[in-house]
Amino acid sequence: MEIIYRKAKHNDIDTVTDLLCLLYGGEGLGLSRDELLAENKELFADATQVFFLAIDCDKSVGISHGSLRREYVNGANGGLKGYLEAIFVLPEYRKNRIAAELVKIIECWAARHGCLEVASDCLLDNTESYNFHRKIGFKETERNIFFLKKIEPQNYIIREIDTAFREKVQSILDETWGSPMLAINGKLWDSRTMPGFAAMSGDEVLGYLLYEFHDGICEIMVLESVAQNIGIATALIEQVKKTAKSGGVNQIIVQTSNDNTHAFRFYQRRGFAIREVRLGAMAAARRLKPSIPLIGEDGIPLSDEIEFIIEV
Repeated sequence: MEIIYRKAKHNDIDTVTDLLCLLYGGEGLGLSRDELLAENKELFADATQVFFLAIDCDKSVGISHGSLRREYVNGANGGLKGYLEAIFVLPEYRKNRIAAELVKIIECWAARHGCLEVASDCLLDNTESYNFHRKIGFKETERNIFFLKKIEPQNYIIREIDTAFREKVQSILDETWGSPMLAINGKLWDSRTMPGFAAMSGDEVLGYLLYEFHDGICEIMVLESVAQNIGIATALIEQVKKTAKSGGVNQIIVQTSNDNTHAFRFYQRRGFAIREVRLGAMAAARRLKPSIPLIGEDGIPLSDEIEFIIEV
């Protein structure tokens, strides 16, 4: 047996997914294989994530998944550190130091990125993983018990923003954006005059969307979901689609900044396509609205605008 170790490439994504399915137990982490595959595609496109494979002849027999993290990690110092997200070796290949070598490769990768520490975790009852970590030099830093409580789903309705709810929506927008003025595509827009819709639960605003009709299109100017993962943003988009159609408009556009990778995924999953990339547009936006920061989400320099479009 001669094991070769190498970084997984994009054409290895099915192999990576199959091995992780074995690690997580088929429908592991509450994900189907297709969902895990989709998640892995995103991870492969992220420079802070890496997968390494252990290969015997042409057979992939083990995998390690590492990442770079800046957020707090139990017991670690501040700054950038490596994280062992997953380690798995086929049962028939265990006790041959393959797992240890896969971890060592992750450590070397993290060190090349300036990390001085690598962290990891395992479940309290996973004694095999615990003993493995201790054997290869990890030390225990903390034990946690996580709790979960089921709550009733929040019911909401989508309604037009009228004078009764304008002030409530506006206060949320002003806090998020720093002022009622929005700098989009080289122009300053006043959100206080824009029509829109709000997702309401009683008198509570769970999300809102503002739009404008101009130049023969409908443009989503602001979309914000205060309550996450209950379909509010999607429901608001469906409502503005109906409004656009009834107004005789068959195209909707929306802008986002280059740091908002969550928005890239969100809009494309809902049928939007990239229409235009305006390099350097945020510098022009800052001249209109100086409060726009230089650094955006995840420490990404805020520099460009990306426009998405969908036919309705």
